[in-house]
Amino acid sequence: MTKNSSTDKITTLSVLGAIALIATPIALYPKESADFIRSTYLLTVDIFGATYMIFGACMLLFVLYIAFSKFGNHRLGGNEIGPDYSLFSWACMLFCSGIGGGILYWSIVEWAYYAGEGLFGIEPFSDRAYHLASAYGVFHWGFTGWALYTIPAIAVAVPFYKHNIGSLRLSSALRTSKNNIVEKTTFGRIVDFIFVLVLIGASGGSIGLYVPIIGAGFSELLNINHDLNLDLSMLAVCTGLFAFSVYRGIYSGIRVISNINIIISLLFLLGVLALGPAGEIFTLTSQAMSELGKNFFAMNTLGIVEDSEFAEAWTIFYWAWWIALGPQVGLFVARVSKGRTLKEVVLGMLVFGSLGCFLFFSILGNYAINLELTGQMNVTQILSDIGHQATSTKILMTLPYGEMFVLAYSIIVIIFVATSYDSVSYILASHVQEVTNEETEPARKNRLMWAFVLSILPAALFLINSNRIAMDVILLMSPPLLILFPIFIFCMLKTLRQD
Repeated sequence: MTKNSSTDKITTLSVLGAIALIATPIALYPKESADFIRSTYLLTVDIFGATYMIFGACMLLFVLYIAFSKFGNHRLGGNEIGPDYSLFSWACMLFCSGIGGGILYWSIVEWAYYAGEGLFGIEPFSDRAYHLASAYGVFHWGFTGWALYTIPAIAVAVPFYKHNIGSLRLSSALRTSKNNIVEKTTFGRIVDFIFVLVLIGASGGSIGLYVPIIGAGFSELLNINHDLNLDLSMLAVCTGLFAFSVYRGIYSGIRVISNINIIISLLFLLGVLALGPAGEIFTLTSQAMSELGKNFFAMNTLGIVEDSEFAEAWTIFYWAWWIALGPQVGLFVARVSKGRTLKEVVLGMLVFGSLGCFLFFSILGNYAINLELTGQMNVTQILSDIGHQATSTKILMTLPYGEMFVLAYSIIVIIFVATSYDSVSYILASHVQEVTNEETEPARKNRLMWAFVLSILPAALFLINSNRIAMDVILLMSPPLLILFPIFIFCMLKTLRQD
């Protein structure tokens, strides 16, 4: 693979323009921006709410069809090509690029938002309510979400390798022939500008959401105030780490850090099991899976057959979140999946992604539920009193050697944020390259520059100081993709049928 330092000036300016368009009003008018974002979010949910639920179910069925149909045998890069990365490294990169720090942000306390809802006729705060709350975390981070990541991954991967496209762009998913350079057409430019807005908004919102977790952890450990300066310092640490990783490239940087992160995370989870109530955690996990099985259809249709405030606040939000983050994850997955069949890509994302999330939610979430059920800690009350981030660290402090677990937790979040957003930096650097028919590697200086540019929006979001607004920013990036995903599917099927 060759190096490419030639940049597409129009695309570069569109990226910088998108960052300025989103970040400037937030930095100058944080309160007004927060009000605007919240009201726009509510309007979006009113208009598209049920559409997200139907869309998620349809996309899951479609990727399963691709995997088990004749198209599943299509090998990216040609039948004579073998995978660039081992199964372990590939799975690690899929998982780390897909979940960022979110898995640690939500897995410990997400259930606490659900236990009092009284869904499906279950009494709030009953034992069954806690089991269903645990199941909902697994549901929101399971097969449907990963299917929404898979759509852009396979839609871009097929033309990218078939036509040896030199840059990773979302508009490449529109290609159905080698000579039709759709990336330079007006529609292609529009698609790529939408992609840039989605990429900057979704990734910036995610970083803005997760970095304060690290600040809360170090605030607990060092007994210092958790303020804006601490969060900006943690942002600088994360930015430096993913800048180093993306500068090193995929094989020497992103692959290595992803591998290390998964190993550390597994040791962390094993530590919770070893020093925590493993028997109770396993029992709660079994009961949660039973509730998931009983209510799976109802969970997928809540908000479709009838209005549901819960579905609007959570399930619809999650499906919109997965859709918004889908292009950035999908393009990176496409880049590291050369030599694998579409069946391997689909099942790899569904199985490895969902299994990883299941482990975090089952171990960390059910450990916290056990604290509440046994009266050791009123987690739901603490969550209401001091907020999400500090509650997670308080829960971990109940373990033996709690300070070590909080330190490990904070370090893992830093690495998860880095391993997710070094892939975004790589995608941005590749995105601004000139379109050629030769597969190329983006120049190191470009990869490094975009790593630092990515930190601008989260820094602006810190001024609003609202996790809810950061979440809303992510959701607002998703509506255009409800239209583009079906178009990508049509183009991909047309290309596959040509073979």
